[in-house]
Amino acid sequence: MNSINYDTLSLEELRQYVLTHREDTTAFYAYIDRSKADGRMITVDLEDNNWEEKITKQIQDGN
Repeated sequence: MNSINYDTLSLEELRQYVLTHREDTTAFYAYIDRSKADGRMITVDLEDNNWEEKITKQIQDGN
């Protein structure tokens, strides 16, 4: 059983933990959820004909 409270770790600390404990899928999903909430991840809808344009704009805007 894992006794780490992922909420107490900074996003960078959680990232480092995930990289060194790759088998901990709970930590991985916590990292993904926090990254999305922090705006660090972009969702791509491949059905959208303008998906490349939208990603390029988000990158340029720093999002």
